[in-house]
Amino acid sequence: MKIKLYMQGDEYPVSEHPIGLGYLKTNCTGADIEIVKDKAELIDCDLIGISATAYGLKEAVGIMETTEIPVVIGGHGTLWDGLKDYGFKHIVCGEGERAFQRIIDGEAKEKVIHEPLIEDMDALKFPDRGVCGSVVPVFPSRGCPYKCRYCSSSAFWQKARYHSAEYFMSEVDYILTEYPGVKGIYLIDDLFIANRKRFDRIYDMWMLSGLHKRLKLAGYVRATLFTEEIGLLMKQMGFTSIRFGAESGCNRILKLLNKQATVEDNQRTIDIANKIGLPVTAAFMYGVPTETSEEKQMTIDFIKRNIGRVGRGGWYRFVAFPGTDFYDGENPIATNMNFRGNLGGHGLCEW
Repeated sequence: MKIKLYMQGDEYPVSEHPIGLGYLKTNCTGADIEIVKDKAELIDCDLIGISATAYGLKEAVGIMETTEIPVVIGGHGTLWDGLKDYGFKHIVCGEGERAFQRIIDGEAKEKVIHEPLIEDMDALKFPDRGVCGSVVPVFPSRGCPYKCRYCSSSAFWQKARYHSAEYFMSEVDYILTEYPGVKGIYLIDDLFIANRKRFDRIYDMWMLSGLHKRLKLAGYVRATLFTEEIGLLMKQMGFTSIRFGAESGCNRILKLLNKQATVEDNQRTIDIANKIGLPVTAAFMYGVPTETSEEKQMTIDFIKRNIGRVGRGGWYRFVAFPGTDFYDGENPIATNMNFRGNLGGHGLCEW
């Protein structure tokens, strides 16, 4: 069986292959699996697999409706219940490796597939990243223990699971062999510092191996978890930048979003990062339901107060995605669910 995998949307950062599709390629057997970057290449195969966000469902449906090849769809877009009314061969809801293997083996008869989570994360083979430059992405956890009302991650992944420190280190060793020109690791999960015992174990192994002399790191933190102590440890490891989701400069909006963080937490994170000399970027959003013009201005004022102290991590238009508390039944195929806003026109051009 020949299978081609495609991820809708923008160019995937850092690596040639989206890391989620890379996991499918290396962890599913019994088929010739190819990851393609151009949907025009979705020909001459027995099965097409598409990973789509809610924003990408229109493109995914368009692909399905213009090919005679059976199409399987997965990704966060599958949180939209209306997808079952379209002509996909299978809809994989949630984690994909087991479901896709059942499809390859001919065992999947149901259209909508829900498979149990992989509890032993260390049993997964490393993903096929394709060509990488000097920075290689690593995804050392899945899911999120927090329940932010604007984010579909907890609905999609159900719970947080971590690769062990030992697995993480073995993956870095593999990357050093597979990509000898690598100079940095980009941690693309949100939870690298969430499990303190695991973080300390990784820190000890990282420093003992001397990797702090060889590799730079970049990744995400959470404002309520970031401390000066952790920041200094991250700097010693070789972190050259961190990023976090600040979302708003208004505590009422943060509470509405169930962010479980305050404006003061966000400011403290920026202050600590500046104090220890660790570059930090933050992402914000606008257009949250019930947000007033005054509350939006509070976010703009927060950003302006920190110009030169925090980098631009995003100024995003609020979108109520399927799977979130705010979702009100809109059809993602008929609605613009692109959350990427434009800094111009929002008083942030100088940010």
